[in-house]
Amino acid sequence: MKNVFTILFTCVLSLQFAMAQGITTYQYRRVAPADMDDYLKRETTYWKTWAEAEVKKGNLLFWAILQRIGGMNQENGSNILIINTFKDIDKGADWGSVDAMFPNVKMEDIQTWDISTNRASVFLRGLNHIQGENVDPPKDFNFVRIIYHNTKNNGMHLAFESDKWKPMVEKAMADGKTTMKGWGNSQIISPESDDFPYSTISYDLFSSLHDALSPAFSEDMTIPDGFFDGLNENYEGPRNSNVFRVVTVVTPEWSK
Repeated sequence: MKNVFTILFTCVLSLQFAMAQGITTYQYRRVAPADMDDYLKRETTYWKTWAEAEVKKGNLLFWAILQRIGGMNQENGSNILIINTFKDIDKGADWGSVDAMFPNVKMEDIQTWDISTNRASVFLRGLNHIQGENVDPPKDFNFVRIIYHNTKNNGMHLAFESDKWKPMVEKAMADGKTTMKGWGNSQIISPESDDFPYSTISYDLFSSLHDALSPAFSEDMTIPDGFFDGLNENYEGPRNSNVFRVVTVVTPEWSK
């Protein structure tokens, strides 16, 4: 009976957000340190202009470039995360239109595939996003800690985040008990494999690297007894997290 409830809950949750949200892609890239300045210049000069046009067309709902801070396998691992949220994943975006936007610039100086390597692509569906009442995203969303969750019961984990974690973070932000400026989570749609066992992600937004690397909640904050009951037991394996610097963002609500 429990398994049937879990399946039904997950299906209802998926259908609910499939109706309301676009599909997001996380594209992980490797850029050699010697090419990083050039790479970021191309993204912020040419591709940001392209993303702004695609947002105006309605093809993109969100676009961002994030640079990983620290982490494991720094010699070979991905160090850039490109986030695209498409209104229609089948339609995608007009990638080729960037050429006409800069008629006096050679395409070889605009494109980034010669100075970067794709490591992985992940498809997600956004679920929750909250931010502090007085937060100014372009100024306050400078660093993000992305946490990957590998759980036994996906529905139970998402219920905990929506019903308990989200209200707790909202209250902590309102009471000044956290350095977090925002929080959100997403359901991972694909891939599903032993090499990538995660089913959801959550993200914590901060204004400084110091805050992103420090305890997010103040010592005098109280958490109800039993708040985390069942949470750790529901994990199939350890969580995985990385800290990223928010390089640039384009979205209808704000731009960085």
